[in-house]
Amino acid sequence: QARRLGRRRPVRTELVKGGFATMRLPCILTIAALLRASGQPRNATTAQARRRLQGGGVTAVVITVHNALASTIDCLEALVATARGSVRLKVVLVLDNCDGPTTASLTTWSRRRGRQDDVVVLTNHSSYSLAANEGLRAALHAEDVDAVALLNSDTVPSTGWLHGLRRVLFSPPTDDDLADAFAAADVDENEMVTATELANYRLHPGEDAEFFEKLKPYDKNGDGALTWPEVCPEATDVPVRGCDDRDWACAPRSQDDDVAGLLPPRLAAVGALSNAASYQTVPWPTPRNRRERRAVRGWNVVALPAGWTPETAARAARLGATGRRADAGLLNGFCMLLSRDAIDAVGLLDEATYPGGYGEENDWAVRARRAGWGLAVVPGVHLFHAKTQSYSIERRQELKLIARENSRAKWSHGEVGLAERLLKRSPHLSLARHVAELQYTGWRAKALAAAPTAALVLVEGGAQPPDWLQNAAAVRRNARLFVRSCVVGAVDVDTCADYLVAPVFDYVVSTGPKGKTTAEAINRCHPNVVHVDGSRQRPSVLDVHAPRVAASQAPRRGAAAAAAAAMDFPALYHMANP
Repeated sequence: QARRLGRRRPVRTELVKGGFATMRLPCILTIAALLRASGQPRNATTAQARRRLQGGGVTAVVITVHNALASTIDCLEALVATARGSVRLKVVLVLDNCDGPTTASLTTWSRRRGRQDDVVVLTNHSSYSLAANEGLRAALHAEDVDAVALLNSDTVPSTGWLHGLRRVLFSPPTDDDLADAFAAADVDENEMVTATELANYRLHPGEDAEFFEKLKPYDKNGDGALTWPEVCPEATDVPVRGCDDRDWACAPRSQDDDVAGLLPPRLAAVGALSNAASYQTVPWPTPRNRRERRAVRGWNVVALPAGWTPETAARAARLGATGRRADAGLLNGFCMLLSRDAIDAVGLLDEATYPGGYGEENDWAVRARRAGWGLAVVPGVHLFHAKTQSYSIERRQELKLIARENSRAKWSHGEVGLAERLLKRSPHLSLARHVAELQYTGWRAKALAAAPTAALVLVEGGAQPPDWLQNAAAVRRNARLFVRSCVVGAVDVDTCADYLVAPVFDYVVSTGPKGKTTAEAINRCHPNVVHVDGSRQRPSVLDVHAPRVAASQAPRRGAAAAAAAAMDFPALYHMANP
C-alpha cells in the first residue's frame, strides 16, 4: 500500500499518528487508501483521465498550514460546504512544521468528514514556497486533476467561488478581452500600440525587435504600430451588450490567434476579490471602513458592514459584476486557481529564489505572462480573508525584505513593476471598488444584510400599482426575502434611480413596458440580476406557496432565467416598504 502511494520520485517518510496504528508511510497520505485495503490504483490511464475531463475535471485545493488551527478548520468547513454541485473537489492539506495538536486534528479531518479522496502532506520546511510545491506535486499526482487552487488557510470560501473561477479560467477570450488588452497596452493613450508598448505589456522589456516582428502581420498601413481597426476588423449586425452599450464585434479569427501577443488564447491562472488582497481589495481601504491597523499587524483589511457575513460580501460581488474579467499582470497569492496545463508549461513555484516564501506568486505570474499565458481577476467572485498570522510580524517583514531583494535581482529589467502596473490600472477592478463602496454604505448595506435574497418591483409612473403588490403587505414577515418597490418612467417622479445605482437586488420585477426596458438594461449590465415580467399578473416568484430553495443558490443566467425564477425565489419574504 505504501509503495502504491509513492510519488514517481523518491520521497521522505514521516511518522504519522492517526486513528489507525502508527505506521511509516510516504509523506502523501491518501484517506481513501487508509480506509480501503483494496481498490483501483491512484494512477489512471490517460484514456480514463481524458474521459473524466470531458465532464469537467477535478479541482485540487492546496491549503498550506503552519498552525493557526481554528482558522484552518473554519476554512475547511466553508470549503466543503460551498463547493457542492457539479464541481469535483479534492483537498490537499500541507502541514508544514505544525505543532502536535494541529497535526493530530488535521490529519484526521477528512476521514471524520467521510472525504476519502483528500490528501495530507507532512513537511518540515517552515517555508510557504517549498511546502506549496509539495502540495502541487501531490495534487498533480492524480491525472483527472485539471486545475489546482492555492488557498490560504485563513480564508472563508463563499458559495460558488470555485465554479466562478473555473468558468473564467477555461473560457476562451472574447472581443471585449481584446479591447481591454489593447487599452492596457496603450499606456500613453494615443490609440496606438507600439512594439515597445507590446513588449512591456507581455513583460519582455527591451525586446522591441521581437515584438515588432509579431505586430507586422497586423500592421496594415506599415507605420510600425497597431491601431484598433487593425487588430479588430469589425463584424456587422452585432446586438448591444454590456453596461456601456457595446454594439461592435471583431471579425472571426482562429482560436490560436494571439493578435500579436495582445490576446493569449488561454489563461494560466485567475484570482478573486477580497476584503484584504492588495489591488484585489474591495472597496478600497479607507479610515472609515478599515479595521485598526494594529489589530491585524499592519495589514489594510476592510471591515464588513454591520450584519454582513462572508456570504453577504460574496453576493454583493456577484450582483455588482458586469460579466467581464479583469486583465492582470499579477495575482494576490491568498487565492489563485491555476490550470494544470499552465503548471506543466511554466513549472512550480521558484523555491530556490524564494525559499522563505513571499514573492513566489508574483514570480510565477511573471513567468506565465512571459511564456504567452494570460492572467485575470474575476470580479464576480469574493472570498473573505481573515488575515490571521502564522508567523510573527518581525519574521514576516524579514521574509518580505529578502523576497523583494531577490525579485530585483532576478527580474532586473522591471518586469514585476510592469506586471503590478497592469493590475493597478485595471478599469474593471476600479469599477468593482466603486460599486462596492456604494454597496458597503447606507441603506444598500442594510438591504444586503436584511435577507439572503432581494427583489425590486418597478411600478409604472402614472399607473395604479398592481393589486398583487398592494396586497403583498398582508403576507407575513420573514427574513428570507427583502422586497422594495419604486416608480419608474414618470416625468416628474422617478424613485428607482437611486435603487439602481449599485445593484443590491437579485431580481428586478417589471409591471409595464417602461419597467421592462429598465429591468432588461440592468440585467444586461449585471448578468446575475434576473428580470421577471410581472406586468400581467402577480409573478409566481412572489407566491408564498412557491417551492422553496436554498438561500445561497445564485440566480440563473440566460434565456431561461425568467422562466426558472419562480423556482429560484425563496418562498417567504418580508416587505421593506408596505
